Amino acid sequence: MLYIVGWIGWVGRSYLIAISDEKKPAMKEIIIDVPLATSLVFRGFSWPVSAYREPVNGDLVVKDV
Repeated sequence: MLYIVGWIGWVGRSYLIAISDEKKPAMKEIIIDVPLATSLVFRGFSWPVSAYREPVNGDLVVKDV
């Protein structure tokens, strides 16, 4: 159960990060970009490994400017 909840959260987070560079990210939150979402769904199965790597690499938080 925890794995599935983490997978859903990780894919959703990855999708929001991926569309944040778009010109109209709010529209992509309403009308989902299916090819992008599908690719993220399949990459999301390895979310425990990715979640471990982010704090180790320093990608989890934004550095102070």
